[in-house]
Amino acid sequence: MLSTQVINETCSNLLKKTALSEERVRALVKAFYEKYIVVDVEQHTFLLASPLRGSYSLSYWDSLIVASAIESGCEVLYSEDMQPGLHIEDSLVIVNPFDVAS
Repeated sequence: MLSTQVINETCSNLLKKTALSEERVRALVKAFYEKYIVVDVEQHTFLLASPLRGSYSLSYWDSLIVASAIESGCEVLYSEDMQPGLHIEDSLVIVNPFDVAS
């Protein structure tokens, strides 16, 4: 499962930090939608994200990703830049996929 926020951040970073063409970005977006369930960030997601920011010291953008994961029933959220091992709402844990000790 991917949140539209994850797609936004991925494409934005690829365009800023690499020489990836718009054609390749479009192909990547299509591939995300073909391979994964993509969850839209909607009003209820924004409203859930707000208290998460205060309770867990999440950034605005990360709180949207976390809220999407909770709403989708995910138990594990893979992120290299959020706090690994953080348990959120007794239903979700953050795991760094690049941490070989995990």
